[in-house]
Order: sequence, then C-alpha cells, then structure tokens
Amino acid sequence: MKYALRIGFREFAEHVKTKGFVIGIVLFPVLLFAGFRVPALLEKISKTTRAFAVIDPSGELTAIVDEAIERDWQESDDKARLAWLEKRKADPETPDYEPQKRFFQRVEIPAEAAAATPAETIANLKPWLLGDKKVKVGEDEKELFALIVMPKIQGQLKKGVEYWSTNLTDDGLSKLVSRALEDHLRRKEYTAKGIAQAEVERIARIEVRFDDKDPRKAAGEEDVGLAEKARQWAPIGFVYLMFVAMMTVAQMLLSSTVEEKASRIFEVLLSSVTPGELMLGKLMGVAAVGFVMLAAWFVSLFAILRFGAGSLSEVAGPLLGLVFTPSVLIPMAVYFLLGFLLYASLLLALGSLCNTIKEAQNFMSPVMLVLMVPLLAMIPVARDPNGVLAQVLSWIPPFTPFVMMNRIAGDPAGWEIAGTIVLLVASVAGMLWLAGRVFRNGVLRTGAPPKIVELLRMLRR
Repeated sequence: MKYALRIGFREFAEHVKTKGFVIGIVLFPVLLFAGFRVPALLEKISKTTRAFAVIDPSGELTAIVDEAIERDWQESDDKARLAWLEKRKADPETPDYEPQKRFFQRVEIPAEAAAATPAETIANLKPWLLGDKKVKVGEDEKELFALIVMPKIQGQLKKGVEYWSTNLTDDGLSKLVSRALEDHLRRKEYTAKGIAQAEVERIARIEVRFDDKDPRKAAGEEDVGLAEKARQWAPIGFVYLMFVAMMTVAQMLLSSTVEEKASRIFEVLLSSVTPGELMLGKLMGVAAVGFVMLAAWFVSLFAILRFGAGSLSEVAGPLLGLVFTPSVLIPMAVYFLLGFLLYASLLLALGSLCNTIKEAQNFMSPVMLVLMVPLLAMIPVARDPNGVLAQVLSWIPPFTPFVMMNRIAGDPAGWEIAGTIVLLVASVAGMLWLAGRVFRNGVLRTGAPPKIVELLRMLRR
C-alpha cells in the first residue's frame, strides 16, 4: 500500500502541474461568471431602437399600433423601475434610475418615398428596407427595420397584413402588432354585439393563477417558490459537471497509461512494485485530481451564485440553500467517486492493452456510446425523477451515478440511494478485479491489441 500511495502522489503531482489542468480550473469560473453577466450586458448594448413604418389606407389602425408600442415600453420600464427600487433599498448608493430604451419606434414614411398607392410606396421604400438609406429617429439616423402594410378594412380584418423586413427571425414587432390588432378587432366585434367596452376590458383581465404547493412540507409552509422549482433542474448542471470532470480525468488516465507503456516506464516501475499496486496508485492519484477539479468548480459556482449572479440573484440566493446542503452534496460526492472508479478502472485496463493513443481512441468509442444514454435521458429523468424510466436506469451500473445525481432533487427513497450505492460498490469491486487481471497481463504486452478471444483468456489467468 505504501508504494501505491507513492505512485498515486506522483500521478497527482504530474497532472496538477500541467497547463491544461490549471487552465481548466481558472477558465471555469470565468466562463460561469460570463454566463451570468454577459447576456444581460450584450442585451443592454445591442438593444437599439428599431425603426418601423406603417402604411394604413384606412387611417384607423396606426393609432392601435402606436398604443401597443407605448404600452409595451411602459410595462418594460415599470418592471425595470421596480427592480431598481429594490436595489436602491438594499444599497442607497445605487446610481439614479435611467428609463429603458424604446425598442420599437414608428417613423413617418419619407416624403420622397410616399406615393399614391401602397404598392408604389412599397417599391419606393426598398432602399430604406435594404439599408441603403436611413430614416430619422430623434437625433439619430437608423435603418428602417420593418414596414407594416395594412389592408383596407372591409368588415373583419382576418388576413392581408404585410410585414416587410430583412430580419424575419426577430419577430418581436410582428407579434406585438398582431396581438394589438387581434384585441382591437375583438373589441369591435363585442361592441357590434352590444357589449359595453368596460365589460369587454373587465372580462379580458380575468386570469387564473396557480399557487404551487408541496405536500411534503410542514403545515403553513407548503408554498413553492421559483428557486425551489429551479432546484429540480439544477442537478442537470451537476450531472454535466460530473460528466466533464469524469471524462477529463479518465482521459488523462488513459493517455498517461498509454504513454508510460510506450516509453517503457512501466517496465522500470514493475521492477519495484506489483501490477496491482501500480494500478491502484494510478487510480488514487487521478481520482484525487478529479476531486480537486470538481471541488474547485463547486467553490467557484458557490461564490458566483452568492456574490456574482447579477440579475439572477433573486433565484441564486435561495437556490444556494436548497442545493448546497449535505443531503445533496454528500450523495453527489459518493456517486462521483464510485462512478469515476467504475469507468477509470475500465479505461485503465483498456489503456494497458494499447501501444498508441490511436488504438486507445478506438476503445473509447463504445464507452462514449454507453455514456450517451444517461445524457440523453437527463431531461425525462428531471421531469419525472421517480418515474419508471428513472428507476430502471438507476439500477443499471454504468448509468447509476449520472441518473441518481439527476434524481437527487426529487428526493428518491432512502432505500434507493442506499441500494444503488451498494450496487455501485459491488460493481466497482468487480470491475477492479477484472481490470486488475487485464492490467497484469496487458501492461507488458507489445504488438497489436488482443482480440476478444485473447481478452477472455486473460480474464481466466
């Protein structure tokens, strides 16, 4: 055991000194912080006012569009102002409030493009729609983002509205105008049927809201907040972290095994230690690397959720208390360790049979196919963590670590956690025994990797 520990320490030291390991530790919190802050910053920078024009032969619908645009901006500004007030209460030194930019702004059709008919006006506006010419928006000049052409109203307006734009993927304006026109036409229909406008607006304001309750909570505390709903999906992120960490570390183990075998380092080491001690030492050393990597990532995640979540702080704070608890973190650590040992021992055995990285990569393909199953099942398992699919996959050893980590937020029964851990322990013990036999026979082997028949013979020796 003393020699295995020395080999493990050497393996650990060799890997943590590499540039790839250091970059991986540093890059994760940077990317995580950017994931929280950059989207909001980019939205703030890129959210410029989009100018649009309206051709309305009836002259009735333009006012409806203007009212909808103003109402949409007002709602956005009110929401931002409330968020600012909350920040101001927490921090009196918060800068003064700045009104939200107007995302959409209607402009008049340029005089040189106006014509007697809508078709001629559309043809004249092509240079503005294509960006060759600009329209005046306040003191700035901007491209004409869109042109909305209304038909003449004859009874009901059900179709015929044209939407001209070179950017049809950004459908915010078209949806906003569409809803406004639909509401307007409904109100006209109600009025035609003799229903008062006030009654129409009152009926339109009727809505049903659900108050989510959790029967597992104590009386009076059954309410479920946004953070608790997010908790159900949080383990998916942890499963991804475990998958990336496990495969990164296992790949390190596989590569180092192949390289040391090809460079004849194993022959020197085996003159002083047994194959079992060598294999155990390499597993312990690389497992320690994996735990250091995962711990660094979790500390970064905790710090950023606690101090750098930005606009998501309302969810991040409560989520910390729900996820970063012993009942969640301890099982995750156990499943990570057992899952790593299961796959690492397999890859170590395969690496001992290969003489080049190319040969090792051929063995990695079926392993990756197996690992894709729990990844593809993550969403269904998160939606129904105690369903049939989740329970079945939990008892298949190659899938158990990932599926059970995904189910932790669903509070699976204690006997399932204990049972799957016992299953994994037995599976790891069996895999270590098989890997030990393959490693002992393959570590000094040269030439092409063995075929299946030869591999079976190794297991019987």
